[in-house]
Amino acid sequence: MLEWIAAQPWTNQMVGMSGSSAGATTTFAAASTRHPSLRAFFAQAGASSIYDDVVYEGESSEMERLWLWVARNIPGLSRSHREAVMQRFGVDAAELDAVAASAAERYARLDAARNADPPFIGSADWLRLPLTSYPDFATWQPFLDDIIMHPASDSFRTRHNFRRTIDIPGRHVTSWFDIFQTSVIAAFNDIQARTGTQKLWIGPNEHYFVYAINFWPRDPYFEWFDHWLKGKAASIVDEPAVFYSPRAWVEDRTAYVADDWVKVERWPPPGTIPRRLYLRGDGSLSPEGPAGASRSYDYDPRRPIPTLGGRNMLIDAGPRDQRPAQALPDYGVIYRGEVLDQDLAIAGNARVTLHIESSCPDTDFVVKLIELMPDGRAMLLMDGVIRAMYRDRSGGPRPLLPGRVERLTVSLGDIYHTLRAGHRIEIDVTSSNFPRRARNTNSGHPALASDSEADIRVATNTIHHAKATPSFLELPVLIRR
Repeated sequence: MLEWIAAQPWTNQMVGMSGSSAGATTTFAAASTRHPSLRAFFAQAGASSIYDDVVYEGESSEMERLWLWVARNIPGLSRSHREAVMQRFGVDAAELDAVAASAAERYARLDAARNADPPFIGSADWLRLPLTSYPDFATWQPFLDDIIMHPASDSFRTRHNFRRTIDIPGRHVTSWFDIFQTSVIAAFNDIQARTGTQKLWIGPNEHYFVYAINFWPRDPYFEWFDHWLKGKAASIVDEPAVFYSPRAWVEDRTAYVADDWVKVERWPPPGTIPRRLYLRGDGSLSPEGPAGASRSYDYDPRRPIPTLGGRNMLIDAGPRDQRPAQALPDYGVIYRGEVLDQDLAIAGNARVTLHIESSCPDTDFVVKLIELMPDGRAMLLMDGVIRAMYRDRSGGPRPLLPGRVERLTVSLGDIYHTLRAGHRIEIDVTSSNFPRRARNTNSGHPALASDSEADIRVATNTIHHAKATPSFLELPVLIRR
């Protein structure tokens, strides 16, 4: 398309591109080509690196956003896509329509599983193995199998890391519970370090709130492109690079007014320092250093822990009470800090370093940062995952060995949030977050998407707390604004 525009007699070779969600990913892809006509872009709530940030965040396969998004988009697929599918699978139009009807019924069952108690984990449609050749979906969307068969960084995944080669001015928009939040912030930081011409806006709530008029402090769209494509003076270019909401979540969406956003020169903002809290063997979370015996729990992939809130796409997002999940057998281990004696603002990326071992060659470690309320509610703020066998993202698979302690780090994403005095910080460690993430069968097979029920193993997973093998949370604490 850019080549076509560049060849037209009416073009001035000053092209801008914008998109949202999948359209933002297309925008990143176009910008990565460094086409001389493309001078600026505006990308909101989309992936700048599809596989590293989204499909394989933490090297654990995303499921919810793939399965539900793929199924939901079947009715809107183009005629050319439809014809290509019929040719590929040798089916006629009536047969393909029957598959679409079956996919719609399957989507309805997947979506309805959120209403079960507990949600999702009793659904045969969600629990089906293998993930490959998923009925109906894999026919209409044959690329689905390709997506889930690249468990480690390879040339295929690298080709889809678009931000590596972008060097034109860009405006990035996301929200604190957007499914693409980590990818948007990574794009801003990476490209800004090279060019100094990027801007980042971060608002409250989940992926879809960016489409609400009241999400925006003001509309920056035409001001941005008028400057970069027409040479008009624009104050937006001289403003600090980052504009963010100090509220991560607002319950009353219709009454929300974006009148409290904060401008800073970079993300994380100046004045942010890391504060370390140690996970201890007595279940406490303390700045005093590591201590205590190890703690273990069993993870049975046949009995996963259900997703309750977080950075989700089509299932409920945001801060949700984790007590229903915590009450399930073999939930994991919980660590709680002392009651805060004053407000604590966090701004930036939180991460947890664990020293672990497992009875299986591979497993997942899911970490949740929770705000424990005085009334007992355990409200999720952030969560992350790491697939243990791919804990070193720069290398190949490294199976866990029995009795051997390994170190790994789990990124929880970014946030601005103020924990109030009287509340407590909690860290939960478990091994599933289903169906946001596909279950790790613990088999040790690199391509988990091909595993069947016969490949499932029950893992005993252990967290260590000794001085030589500490486990700890690093919080980005904002000491001034």
